[in-house]
Amino acid sequence: MASHSISPSALEPNAPLTSAAASTTATLLTSSMSKVEQLLMETYTQHSLETQVNALCMHVIEAGGKRMRPRLVLLSALALPHFDVAQDLDNICHIAAAIELLHTATLVHDDVIDKAPLRRGKPTLNETAGNHAAVLAGDYLFTRCFNLLQRPRNFDVIEELNRTLSQLVVGELYQLEHEGDVNLSLDVYYETIYHKTGVLFELAASAPALIVEGMEQYQAPLKEFGRQLGISFQIKDDMLDYSADSSTLGKDAGTDLNDQRITLPVLMALKAYERDAHKQEQLLAAIKTADLEAVRAAIAETHALEQCERQAQQACAAAISALEVFPPSAAKDELIALCHKAVNRSH
Repeated sequence: MASHSISPSALEPNAPLTSAAASTTATLLTSSMSKVEQLLMETYTQHSLETQVNALCMHVIEAGGKRMRPRLVLLSALALPHFDVAQDLDNICHIAAAIELLHTATLVHDDVIDKAPLRRGKPTLNETAGNHAAVLAGDYLFTRCFNLLQRPRNFDVIEELNRTLSQLVVGELYQLEHEGDVNLSLDVYYETIYHKTGVLFELAASAPALIVEGMEQYQAPLKEFGRQLGISFQIKDDMLDYSADSSTLGKDAGTDLNDQRITLPVLMALKAYERDAHKQEQLLAAIKTADLEAVRAAIAETHALEQCERQAQQACAAAISALEVFPPSAAKDELIALCHKAVNRSH
């Protein structure tokens, strides 16, 4: 990583954007993501007693994914004024890999809770190895996450990660508490998706401001950026569960309905039928029996997905607005592009 550097002028506030600066950022991002992948692969010990759990974890890591969270860590760091590549980049890569492992561990546990057979188009650990092994593999991924954080040795980041982990658990408890609750308020829905998804995006976006010296003032706007990005991402996820098919999603469509999770598309459809008791009753019956086609038909008739799209785009706009305090840079442009990609994706 030492061979890569950014010229000081390219990182000065209000420095003019050039194609050379954009190219340097792109090259640095690519090499840094490769370093993150390397750390993900190398983080497991070779102790003979851990061979089996290592193999289980590698099954999940090698399945890949969007890698949005480590990319967000790296881009947020590169967007900080006066970011020192030589001094800070290795620590940032370790944090990016740690956050991806935290995310992966939560997915493994989610799959157990949801009894999900597929993730990213491949059989889940609980499907191939059983629930007990999957839970233990998820636990082990948490230990590897904290192992990676030994390198930065930054207590503030560890404290934020601990807070994030506790909030993720709260989000799952909220979800369980309101399972099948067709009277769910929008406030509770947004609180739940913040805890489920927004907090991890918050951490990914804002952790670099704790590592890079003198950049603490950027932590709050980066947290807001991450929170709003996470909300727009989760709304889109909830929409895709009703608008995409299983082959596109890489997992079974209609999972939310089968698990009696009442998400924004259903809430919008129910609200649209408030003045039509008959249709509302039909929709409630379809929700209760997990009749995916009937619920999809109601969502289409009420244009619920269009309403959800507006909410997702509003969150995306709020995320981009939070970046206004940052000077122009190629990294800032990439953060904005990441927002648009998250809210406009098809899977």
